[in-house]
Amino acid sequence: MYAAVKPLSKYLQFKSVHIYDAIFTLHSKCTVALLLACTFLLSSKQYFGDPIQCVKQKDVDIAMDYIHSYCWIYGAYMQDNVTLAPSRRVNALLECRPDVVGRQVAPENRRYIRYYQWVVLVLLLESFVFYLPAFLWKIWEGGRLKHLCDDFHKIAVCKDKSKTHLRVLVNYFTSDYKETHFRYFASYVFCEILNISISIVNMLLLDIFFGGFWTRYWAALLALFNGDFDRWNSITMQVFPKCSKCEVFIGGSGGSDSSYDFLCLLPLNMLNEKIFAFLWIWFVFVAGLVTLKFLYRLATVLHPGMRNQLMRAKTRFMPMAHLQLALRNCSFGDWFVLMRVGNNISPEIFRKLLEELYEAQSLMKKIPPGADEI
Repeated sequence: MYAAVKPLSKYLQFKSVHIYDAIFTLHSKCTVALLLACTFLLSSKQYFGDPIQCVKQKDVDIAMDYIHSYCWIYGAYMQDNVTLAPSRRVNALLECRPDVVGRQVAPENRRYIRYYQWVVLVLLLESFVFYLPAFLWKIWEGGRLKHLCDDFHKIAVCKDKSKTHLRVLVNYFTSDYKETHFRYFASYVFCEILNISISIVNMLLLDIFFGGFWTRYWAALLALFNGDFDRWNSITMQVFPKCSKCEVFIGGSGGSDSSYDFLCLLPLNMLNEKIFAFLWIWFVFVAGLVTLKFLYRLATVLHPGMRNQLMRAKTRFMPMAHLQLALRNCSFGDWFVLMRVGNNISPEIFRKLLEELYEAQSLMKKIPPGADEI
């Protein structure tokens, strides 16, 4: 099992330079790792058995491999009137009571369970979709932050080289890169909007995939939180039954079809109901975070004072007058790149960078450094 998920540990390793913020990482990288881990779990037959297992009747001379394949392809079924308080007959069907399961269920009352054929593929597809914003941003970012910050991690013990690279950063931020930085910021915001869109569309599509059950999962989770396992089972078995029936048609020697009923177990549904309960919580949590992060992004765009306060907190409360002068010619894109740089170097070095920018702006305005000390 560990060998199957070991590659994910390399995917989640921390880099020396972070091109994503924490919420972006949770939404894209951590969610992708979680979905791939669930995919590995559900596809590991050696740990959880076959996805469907049918019981053979003594008087039926049909190979079990054929029965399993037939019921997997054409779908097992259950009675189509399962409610939050299922009837005794339906409970018996779901609890695999042979005395009741042996009775026929009318075709018009059957609800076929075929989604289990697609669960692994859906989880795999979700992992690709959730990774899309991170993939796009990695291409559009182009290694800019690594170029600006990586040397500080390599030369941390060499003060002379650190000062040299600090001067390189000062020259970079005093140059005119406003258009480049605006495209950099716009690309990142587009990826954040894509994160929100993926979260919302993903939950809507899962609701369609489970026939309207996904949006009602909170009731099952509430029952589980309260320790009411009977209610948890009665709710989750609507979409994750552990026992069902399968009708197999075999051509007779005279050309007519003969039908046989088989009782089938769906052992993976024990895992499915718990995996999707956790994913329900995770998707709601992540969707809320990316929405709040986007609102925060709008606030920083619309409120310049907020940008100054955030930058001041990053520089260990550098005097506001010095900070305003250092950022005098900075556009919003420049501010955004500066904040990204500040997230990847130590606060002490970042403050030195802003102090160097302040001195550079002071020389441009011919104001002696420290003249406006407060």
